[in-house]
Amino acid sequence: MSTRKFSRVQFNVGATIKVAERQFQGAVENLSMTGMFLVTGEQLALEEHVDITIILTGTCPEIAVTFAGVVTRIAEHGVGFTFEKMDLDSYMHLKNIIAYNIDDAEKVMEEIGHSIDEKFASEK
Repeated sequence: MSTRKFSRVQFNVGATIKVAERQFQGAVENLSMTGMFLVTGEQLALEEHVDITIILTGTCPEIAVTFAGVVTRIAEHGVGFTFEKMDLDSYMHLKNIIAYNIDDAEKVMEEIGHSIDEKFASEK
């Protein structure tokens, strides 16, 4: 049984990862509202903090979606990240990417609403 709270969508786009003094490219395999999996040969450590930039091409000007993240999964062919922080514009772009690439956009909105409700309940 899956413990995921957010749906993942296949979304093939390049991403740039910045960590400490190095930077590298990879291919996004999938995204959710809380994380992504990047296909890369680069080696990172679990719980390493990174800055992630995804450039959405096909728009003029191109749109940069940025996240602060942490490595939460290491696989043979890539790395999984959990998003820790993003600005409001990046959040809105991410929400739209997920909604446009999933069969049930209403489900995404329900997941977001439920997550917000949980966050407020835990802060009380």
